Amino acid sequence: MPLQPALSQDQGAGQYAGQWGCRYSMEPFSKNPIDTHYWEFGIILQPDSTYAMQGFYYSPSLGVQIPVQGQGRWGMTANGPRGTAISVSGQLLRQDAGWQPFEFMVTPADNRNLYLQFRGNTHMTNISCQR
Repeated sequence: MPLQPALSQDQGAGQYAGQWGCRYSMEPFSKNPIDTHYWEFGIILQPDSTYAMQGFYYSPSLGVQIPVQGQGRWGMTANGPRGTAISVSGQLLRQDAGWQPFEFMVTPADNRNLYLQFRGNTHMTNISCQR
């Protein structure tokens, strides 16, 4: 999912600052376990538009949870899949694979729930975050 939004804190972003628990899954249409990806993490969206996250990555092909942590920037964009969205862009350190880019967008359902469901060419992506 390409992310090129202009990050901004001037669209009511302050109400989304704080701690969130997120589940992020990429499930292949092929049902091939090697192509399944799953992250579960806590993320803190800071009022200064930075974030920090920590949790784990899991794929059935690995069979174990791999610790992850990350950091970067977040903000509001009007260019989300359903209009206004929260965009997170930074780096993720996967203990077994090193640093890699980590980006996602979620749509606010309200000030306690964020979500995304995206049908790509090969995967269904589902992200949900709750306070």
